[in-house]
Amino acid sequence: MDRKINPWDVPEWHALGREAALVRHLIGSGATALGKANYADQIGEYYTAFFGLSVGLERLAKLILVADYAIANNGKMPEERAVRKFGHKLLDLANAVEAISNKRGLDINYARPTSGVSNKILECLDAFADARRGRYANFASLDEPNLSREEPIGKWWDEVAEAILQQHYYGKSAQRRVEDNAEIVDYLMSPISMVRHTDENGRLMQDVRSASIRTGQTEIVQKFGRYYALTIARWFSDVLSEIAHIACYQYNVGGFFGINEFFYTYTVDDSFLKTRKIWPLR
Repeated sequence: MDRKINPWDVPEWHALGREAALVRHLIGSGATALGKANYADQIGEYYTAFFGLSVGLERLAKLILVADYAIANNGKMPEERAVRKFGHKLLDLANAVEAISNKRGLDINYARPTSGVSNKILECLDAFADARRGRYANFASLDEPNLSREEPIGKWWDEVAEAILQQHYYGKSAQRRVEDNAEIVDYLMSPISMVRHTDENGRLMQDVRSASIRTGQTEIVQKFGRYYALTIARWFSDVLSEIAHIACYQYNVGGFFGINEFFYTYTVDDSFLKTRKIWPLR
């Protein structure tokens, strides 16, 4: 950026800064909620997570597309209608981000996550962004019960949680630990307890053992669901940081000055993504 330009005098810098601050906290609130969501008393946290992550990742991808547009148009920012044309499909936006990264030859530290779990997370968040299949599925199913299969929490458990459990639970020491603990809890509590809960799929649980096992599975899904979602945010953040630097310092687009600082919180190694429960990092 031209050293003579003061970013405070650039209207686009203020607008992009506000957008970056919003995106940073949307993703953070979504990741934090994902680590709390459970069938028993925090089922609403699932929806908080889906809203925060789907909207936050979409808007982060669009910041990348705006930077690419400015580079391709000699520093000119896109009009609002051009931004709207970017669409709302998260899978399409992720593919567009990857294409931009490859086209620009960006020197990023974190490549696109390619695990089966990461792909399922993108698919579920993409479906949630579709009003009828996701955000308003509960209302839509009132007059069309067949749509209940698109209910976001059940879909998340069937597709994302099961993929996580396949990788980190079934046949592992974690499964033995959870089931051994469930046997002990069942032995101690069944004579004096009554269970009436539904799991994420809406199935009734009426015994202590099955509820205890589900609780143990949920803890694993919380941890790794948050982790894999954050690896997507980390990739997007890394791409944005690099392309914003190019836009600012090679094409003199002052609006992107310092925008990468909003997303340093997500460009951290796995030890943070797996252990920190509150996002964004302070």
